[in-house]
Amino acid sequence: MLVFLLLCSVTGLLLMDHRKDAEDDQELNKAILEMLHIDKLSASHQSKPHPYMRRIYHRLDSLEAPDFGGSDGTLVQSFRSVVAGPHRAPPGWIWFNVSSLNPSMLVAELVLFRKTLHPRPISVTVTLHSVTGSLGAQTESPALEERLLTLDQRPSSGYDVFDVSTVLAEKPLGVVGFQLRYTDESGSLVLHEALTQSLYCLNRGALSEPLLVLYQAPPPRA
Repeated sequence: MLVFLLLCSVTGLLLMDHRKDAEDDQELNKAILEMLHIDKLSASHQSKPHPYMRRIYHRLDSLEAPDFGGSDGTLVQSFRSVVAGPHRAPPGWIWFNVSSLNPSMLVAELVLFRKTLHPRPISVTVTLHSVTGSLGAQTESPALEERLLTLDQRPSSGYDVFDVSTVLAEKPLGVVGFQLRYTDESGSLVLHEALTQSLYCLNRGALSEPLLVLYQAPPPRA
């Protein structure tokens, strides 16, 4: 009985020490972030960080701020794709609800995980288009970006990242949608949802679903 009581006492002390260490680490991490003036946000429905966001957070945490007093830090906000767009929205678009967007955001990126590779060095020209809308009215923008994709090579990060900062000029911005259009052999732009679905992971709730990442300042680079 005496040995049992001693073991319980030692175990209790060890658990208290672990809890204290964890609390100390949490306070230290919080103090470091406050010192670096880094504030990181993600959409409220996200239970786990998106794999791409984990990379962004790691880069932010590894940045060295030589002047803590003069550093404004970097505010990052991310939105995962939603199932459907606004009322009467065109089908075949990748939609994001950005109604909780921080107005200080200056840079926006559409992040798509490239999920397949073609066995031969085939290239395809893709043009990215966007739709913005609120209260049932949508406005389609001119092409945001045109890019040549090589289908037998995946980007080093695994993601195709498109600069979509121009959508931030629309006010108010409640919903934004994106669509990829491809150039056929005659040079005409065509819609090809099957190609988009075969190239990218578009399933909402998947590990690498589409992501819209916004920055208050130019994003950190590897």
